[in-house]
Amino acid sequence: MPIFLDDADFVRFLRILGDVLESSQITCWNYCLMPNHYHATLQPSQANLSQALRRVNSEYALWWNRRQGRVGHVFQGRFKDQVVDQDQYLLALSRYVVMNPVRANLVQKPEDWRWSSYRATVGLSSAPSFLNNSTTLRLFGDGSESELRASFARWVSANVDDWTAVDRIRSNERILGSQDFKGLVSSC
Repeated sequence: MPIFLDDADFVRFLRILGDVLESSQITCWNYCLMPNHYHATLQPSQANLSQALRRVNSEYALWWNRRQGRVGHVFQGRFKDQVVDQDQYLLALSRYVVMNPVRANLVQKPEDWRWSSYRATVGLSSAPSFLNNSTTLRLFGDGSESELRASFARWVSANVDDWTAVDRIRSNERILGSQDFKGLVSSC
């Protein structure tokens, strides 16, 4: 079921998401709003991710139901969360998130989708205050901001999909990374 019917819905959701992430001290690396769901790469600074996303979803659902004259659930089920190894999967996850509208045939290029962090990360629009796209850009090493933005754009548009990584991102695996990484996370 579509949960974003027009620009006002997208704008309101981003406002709610930003307010909650900032007040919860959760870093947002990237995001993409689709007509019937959303993706976000988030890094909490404390054990509050579930509480924060419950707040995002419930605030939006209350607003959306009032606006549409409806009642009931807007989001189906609990959100999916995965702990991701920065070294092995974070670049693949970043591409996966911002390429969603292209894979869904909503646009031809990621820069054509307004409701994603892609445009801000590559410097085509200003970043919302809650988006920390410098964390994504730092995955490409050292360099000027323009060089890192260009590296990200090349990475996203490359015709190479790491299907192993994509399949694991789409899976129900709780921890994505090497066996050493999984062991480290599991012991925490």
